[in-house]
Amino acid sequence: MSKQVTLDALPRPAAGKGESNRLRREGRVPAIVYGHKVDPTPVSVDARELFHALNGPAGRNAIIALQVEGRTTLVVARDLQRHAVRRDVLHLDLYAVDQDQQIDVEIPVHLVDLDDVQRDGGYLNHVRHVVPIRVRPLDTPDFIELSVSGMGIGDVKRLGDIVSLLPAGAEIGDDADRVIVTINAPAGGGTTEAAEEGGAEAAATDGAAAA
Repeated sequence: MSKQVTLDALPRPAAGKGESNRLRREGRVPAIVYGHKVDPTPVSVDARELFHALNGPAGRNAIIALQVEGRTTLVVARDLQRHAVRRDVLHLDLYAVDQDQQIDVEIPVHLVDLDDVQRDGGYLNHVRHVVPIRVRPLDTPDFIELSVSGMGIGDVKRLGDIVSLLPAGAEIGDDADRVIVTINAPAGGGTTEAAEEGGAEAAATDGAAAA
């Protein structure tokens, strides 16, 4: 489960491109805090501390204990704006959450037991590398391990197959029939309905990523 990471923030003036540029030159990132019981509040955070907060095991799903003038608020990072070349964060939203209410997150799927797949010349098609779930913030898993043991050509694992792997009370955030992984037939060996479905979903996923 995600562990809280601490991040200190300082209040900043509400507006001004010049002020934001000054903060960036000083190694700070302008941000806005809003959400559960929090009025929109402009702040800034140290760029290095932010990098470490968002590059731990939970990645962008890290639950951040944001400390502003002695007050601690649980937040998650949203809407990161990055430099087109350097990719450093120029601005971000810090969304305040209620630890007892579910939030929508996307969790990486790690396939395990790959050596136990009955390939028979076919190939494994990992269609969805992240899956949407609704979960209480402090129960957010860093990733989900999905076993492909025993799968063979034409077999498929769907979003509904991860339900038993979720924390108590968590839910999948999309159609349970969405394909996660299939075993496709070898080239020239014909196609199965599951393989065609997985290929179509992969194309849709690629299209959405390119948009």
